[in-house]
Amino acid sequence: MKKKIFGMFLVLALGIVFSGCVNKRLGNFTVISTKNIDWNRAAELKPDNRRTSADDSYHVIVIIPTKKRITVQDAVDRAIEHVPGGIALTDVVVRRKSFWLLLYGKSRYIVEGVVLVDPRFAMTGETPGSKYLVVYSPDGEGFIRKEVTEEEFKKFRS
Repeated sequence: MKKKIFGMFLVLALGIVFSGCVNKRLGNFTVISTKNIDWNRAAELKPDNRRTSADDSYHVIVIIPTKKRITVQDAVDRAIEHVPGGIALTDVVVRRKSFWLLLYGKSRYIVEGVVLVDPRFAMTGETPGSKYLVVYSPDGEGFIRKEVTEEEFKKFRS
């Protein structure tokens, strides 16, 4: 009798432990990006020819998450930033993986694809949107309009 109860308890415990795993394919995309792309220059864009992947994830300890939320957008940004001059991903697969083991769990979005590179940005090491527009008046009379990098922009704000 004790062996039956122990066996049923063991099956129930294993069922609970292994039922917390989820691996779901959310979709395939031809092109995905979080950057502004000038499609008039599409002929100049070059694929990096290496698949890259990135994720956005959080851990759950007991019932407390370590991050407020995860997004596909953050995962796409990280994947694009793996390659200098990257502006988009092509041949993309988006997955969601999560698991829960007793008091610990993890959930994440995984994005995998080929980075599409804009040669203009690859040479300078900049990315689209890395320039900031500043309008200021050094003498209080006329205004100057200037594009600056993020570091220069931080100096203007301080």
